Amino acid sequence: MRKRGDIRIGAIEEITVEAVDAKITDFAVVGNVPEDASAYYQFYKCKVHADSSLDLEYRVRISISPSLSGAETTKTTGKMTHGTTKEITFAAMPPDLGLTSDKTYTITAVYLDAKDPRTGAWVNLRSYSRSDTFKVEKKVTCWEKTPHYSNGCELLKHYANDQCEIGFVEFTNAASDYPSKITVAELDFVAKAKGKDINTVCANCCTPAPKGKICDDHDIPDTAKAGTSIDIGVCVENTGKVKADFWVDVKISGPDYSTTLTSAKKSIDVGKKDKIYVRWDLPLNLKSGTYTIDATLYA
Repeated sequence: MRKRGDIRIGAIEEITVEAVDAKITDFAVVGNVPEDASAYYQFYKCKVHADSSLDLEYRVRISISPSLSGAETTKTTGKMTHGTTKEITFAAMPPDLGLTSDKTYTITAVYLDAKDPRTGAWVNLRSYSRSDTFKVEKKVTCWEKTPHYSNGCELLKHYANDQCEIGFVEFTNAASDYPSKITVAELDFVAKAKGKDINTVCANCCTPAPKGKICDDHDIPDTAKAGTSIDIGVCVENTGKVKADFWVDVKISGPDYSTTLTSAKKSIDVGKKDKIYVRWDLPLNLKSGTYTIDATLYA
């Protein structure tokens, strides 16, 4: 210790300081993302381990090379209880980048920041040099080849129902095929058609199957006499999207008797109802009783 006038200058005590020991582990690429995406897709994740004694809020930042529009690069954890762990994920929704093929991007660095509870300022705690790569996959279009199909139209037709629609069930089927059978770009193309007729995405791509139902307004006599002939009219409604030819098999069964009658085809417009007739020649030796008439519709 030395003196300068009446002031003593020198160390009076030593203090041991414990650094904030928060860290990041488990860096991992989750998957690729599609160009011109319809939603956000996860591409990267890591785990934040909170400090062993302080409750702090953390921020994770990533650097991507080259820069990628539509990609998340900063995520906050909210205040974390000391000693806990939280997984952080990053997602991207890239715009149309004009890609002619898939493009590779690299996460070059990851940064861990903590918010100073006294000032509210973010303070960098750690930096990690990385070289984790993922791809932005070239967008799928209607008439160009995709990784697994001859074109985007054929991809949509594979998952659409017989009315050329991608509903909840159809999209779920596509999602279950990712990533083993389709790429994320192919899945996103199906997602763009979700809830739609696929012809609104790719014009003239799909022809709906005929669709109809047997309605209630039949033309059937209440009684008939053995040895005579009657016409039985079955009400049919076209519930599909295209004009179609329909026909019916009418099965008649009763006491010791059964027969099936097939009608001629009849064209019915979309949304319209009509009657399709068969002629029943009642045998002369038909027994008295109640006979049941059932109909099966074909298109």
